[in-house]
Amino acid sequence: MDFVRTLKALADPLRLRVLAAVAEEELTVGEVQEVVVSMQSSVSRNLALLREAGFVQDRKEGTSVYFSVRADMPAAARELFATLQSRLSEIPEVKRDQARLAECRRRRLQRSESYFESVAGDWERIRKSYFDDRVTSLAIEKLLPRDLVLADIGCGTGSLTFELARFARQAIGVDLSGEMLRRARAIAKERQMDNVEFRQGDVLKLPLESHSVDAAFCVMVLHFLPDPARAIAGLCRVVRPGGSVILVDLVEHKQQWMREQMAHQWLGFDHGSIESWFRAAGADSIDYDLTGSYAGEKLARNGNRPVEIFVARASLPGKRDLAAKNAKGTK
Repeated sequence: MDFVRTLKALADPLRLRVLAAVAEEELTVGEVQEVVVSMQSSVSRNLALLREAGFVQDRKEGTSVYFSVRADMPAAARELFATLQSRLSEIPEVKRDQARLAECRRRRLQRSESYFESVAGDWERIRKSYFDDRVTSLAIEKLLPRDLVLADIGCGTGSLTFELARFARQAIGVDLSGEMLRRARAIAKERQMDNVEFRQGDVLKLPLESHSVDAAFCVMVLHFLPDPARAIAGLCRVVRPGGSVILVDLVEHKQQWMREQMAHQWLGFDHGSIESWFRAAGADSIDYDLTGSYAGEKLARNGNRPVEIFVARASLPGKRDLAAKNAKGTK
């Protein structure tokens, strides 16, 4: 009977389109509604049926609920989805939905980019009111030895990049905001720092070659991104075998004001998610610690509460470890 119920869940053209949309991107009900051009009540009903059949899961973030395909689908759902997934794009309506999904992604990115462009001139004050520089020091302390090529992903106006450059052979800052980078380059020129380079690029599509840096730092950036698992995979990709990824971000919380006032897409992260995303990206050693520092302490008023910050270090397998793993896989 479970198989029949699962099969029935796919017996509706609109439901197939809804499934195709959330298979591509984690979306809210409103965003699914925009993609498939349907009434909210209809979209909600179809998402509920897909969830009951084991295809879809939901995740609550503050007042928003996000839907995506389940990674741990029941056997019947998993078998049907595996057969169906490669054929969904053949449905004419799904092809049109893909164009609307691309527009939805563009708007998300534009909202985030517009926020950072607008605050670039005041970013250092905002950053210091949000979290103190002790967090930066804790992140750097996680990394030894010195004389390395280091990347600061989501560098903003370069505060951490310049700190890394004090002992790095080369520090590379990456940010999506052109205005942030303009200010960072001006500071680098003023300080005559010749071992610093800034590159414009999306954290989800890093403008760095694979295995090109000894370590990548990503400090208070992950919660702005639509796909943190993909971002972590990208961070691990650019790090050389035996290198490290240092991640500093917010512990999971319920402070909706951070989404509304500071353009956060995620209300922090739990330890288990961070570890599982690093494991999926190939890391073989992960340290996770609470810093004892809190974001938003100076902004905590009118019901707003600060949120604790964590620091995680993931080590990538060395060349010998990779060779042994590959050799074992061929046996």
